[in-house]
Amino acid sequence: MNQPARALPPLTPQASLQVLPPAEGLAQEMALLSAVTRGELRAGFLIWRCQRALVVPQRLARQPLFDQAARRMHQAGWPVQVRGTGGDLTPQAPGLINVALAFRRRRDKSAIRDSYMTLCQPLIDQLADQGINARCASVPGAFCDGDYNLVVDGRKLAGTAQRWRRMQPEAGADEAEFGVLAHAVLLCDEPLDPLWQAANRFYRYCGLPPHVQPQRHIALAELQPTRSKNLLALTVAQLEARLSACLSTL
Repeated sequence: MNQPARALPPLTPQASLQVLPPAEGLAQEMALLSAVTRGELRAGFLIWRCQRALVVPQRLARQPLFDQAARRMHQAGWPVQVRGTGGDLTPQAPGLINVALAFRRRRDKSAIRDSYMTLCQPLIDQLADQGINARCASVPGAFCDGDYNLVVDGRKLAGTAQRWRRMQPEAGADEAEFGVLAHAVLLCDEPLDPLWQAANRFYRYCGLPPHVQPQRHIALAELQPTRSKNLLALTVAQLEARLSACLSTL
């Protein structure tokens, strides 16, 4: 019998504030997805912070100048981590919050949108509680742009992605049911300009045109200047409470 939906330990606010190497954070996300696809969990979530890094898809790792670009960025204090999913380059730093939610979902016509909204709607609701009106939309010129960015006043506050994996035989699921990992990275209280400078420098080192436009982004610290003290810790605690409440519905 499957266990009920729950947050995987350790998920106390203290653990969630821990700053992880990018490879470790990504591995924990995949472990969470695997727990769902094996039938050990109906759903679970993970909130984590990342050391400064550039996380890139395999598509960019196949660029002829990638190895040289990665070495130069590492020397500049920006290690490059390749991830196993699509999308585009995502800068990471301790002032950003990574939120991963894993759950079971059947494949149907609305599955992609519904899976994004399974994560995005709780985030939108949490922002609304703070007086911030966010919605999902594309923001041309933003890093790793997609249709399900969280956007405030036309500027990107968070990027999202998702990964699907077939359920394992021991889960007792039918062929139409999958495990889904939905991920968001929220711009919280990190100075943003160094992120975009590093991203564009990496593109140039790869022989690609730089295309991340700083003015297309906004951070929570800019939206909530009066809450700047302990903003990151408070936001993590609020997100944990919100996602814990959501797990019972998945």
